[in-house]
Amino acid sequence: MHASVRRDSAEQLDPAREIRAFHRFHYRLTALYGSAVIATLLVMVYFFYTLWNAAEISSLQQRLKLLSLNLAESIDANEIAKFPLNYKEMSPIHQRLVEHFKELGQRDADIDSIYILRPSNTPTLLYFFVDYTRAGRHANPGMSYSAEDTPMLLKGFLRPTVEDRPYEDEYGITLSAYAPLLDHEGRSIGLVGVDVRSEMLERIRRHLLEVCLAILLGALLVIVVVSIFVARSVREPLSRLIRATGAVAEGDLDVRVRMDRRDEFGLLGRYFDRMAEELKERQLMRDLFGRYISEDVAKSMLSHTTNIELGGQESVVTVLFSDLKKYTTISEQLTPMQMVAMINQYLAAMNVIIDRYEGCVIEFLGDGILAAFGVPQPLPNHAEMAVRCAVEMRAALEDLNTEWRRQGLAERWENIGVPEIECRIGLHTGTVVAGNLGSHTRMKYAVIGDTVNVASRLEDLNKTFNTSILLSEETRSRLPDELSDRLSKMGVTALKGRQQTLVCYSI
Repeated sequence: MHASVRRDSAEQLDPAREIRAFHRFHYRLTALYGSAVIATLLVMVYFFYTLWNAAEISSLQQRLKLLSLNLAESIDANEIAKFPLNYKEMSPIHQRLVEHFKELGQRDADIDSIYILRPSNTPTLLYFFVDYTRAGRHANPGMSYSAEDTPMLLKGFLRPTVEDRPYEDEYGITLSAYAPLLDHEGRSIGLVGVDVRSEMLERIRRHLLEVCLAILLGALLVIVVVSIFVARSVREPLSRLIRATGAVAEGDLDVRVRMDRRDEFGLLGRYFDRMAEELKERQLMRDLFGRYISEDVAKSMLSHTTNIELGGQESVVTVLFSDLKKYTTISEQLTPMQMVAMINQYLAAMNVIIDRYEGCVIEFLGDGILAAFGVPQPLPNHAEMAVRCAVEMRAALEDLNTEWRRQGLAERWENIGVPEIECRIGLHTGTVVAGNLGSHTRMKYAVIGDTVNVASRLEDLNKTFNTSILLSEETRSRLPDELSDRLSKMGVTALKGRQQTLVCYSI
């Protein structure tokens, strides 16, 4: 019932409502994406317009230059040279040239005027020989023209040339090209000029601007459609993830997004579902197995969550019992905080090694450690794993002694004649009852039996033999030859509180 109520409240929960519209990620993403694309598009359109306009002007300039050159080559410069500069009459040659220029102007609507200028002794003073203009005022033969403001025009007496930009004079704003008129001796006796008026240039720019605006508006329309699509594709999965995350925050660990997508949101959704599943398992582990010392025990019981009862079952295991030599004497030389820090460092290092050899820490008893190999999960070579674990624990303690010397902590016990901290470990293999010990409201995982007592007695017997690791015949008989050959038989001994004798070995 409580789970149902919790799911109902989670379904009604919508944390996204807490976020203002202008703070929502998909809105800001869309705005950022749209702004960046629009800015890029504007820059591209600007450069497109600039380059296209330059290309159109360049094309026009080349066309004018070629036209002026062709005209210059078609005109007999020797006939023109016969006329004086101030000749003001319209001779047949003048008439013929005007008709020729007019015919060209009718064929090419872009041409505004065609004319012939002749130089005088004054470099910038020129005279019209003939002038054709489509509309407006034209110059009569012999009329003077000042070229002070048009240096490009003067270059036209030497070689074909074209203005690099429109210029303005008394005849209007034009763009012009010039070509020299050469007589039979190659001397320049004048030039042919071809003009197009500024209206034609404005028409080109206007056409380019219209095309660019059309491209820009079309692109903006596409951006709006794409932005709406992107915002929707982000908003929907993001909203689902926000609601699911809010539900988890409210304690509903059954929520799943199940997002069937192949993009990053799909990956995020799958990881979210996995996270929620693991959180649920961890919550279950805390609720049901928080009373257990070892996480391995809890994991082994996850499949029996509905049947956690007191009691246990018999198992053949190897029990390891470890203790620190002269622990009481050493503890007198340390403050309580120093003692706790040292013991925690020691137990942490030992616990890592026991986990590595698949042992289960049953209990920490101050400086003592009780561990079992073979429960709660079966371990066929539990005796071998226990012995190898004991050897590595002894080696790890040597490394800890080096570290404590480096920290200066070892001086405390070296001053009282203890050169280093040593461990005593007892190992015995036999039958134990492994299971839950305690009450229905509070229990712990434990191993009970004579095997545990023997391991404890072997640990204490290290004092008698001045050894660090002792193991029983039952443990030795299960070892591979490689380990068995490293053992030294310590003899037959009677254990305190036990009638039967025991053969023990050190390694």
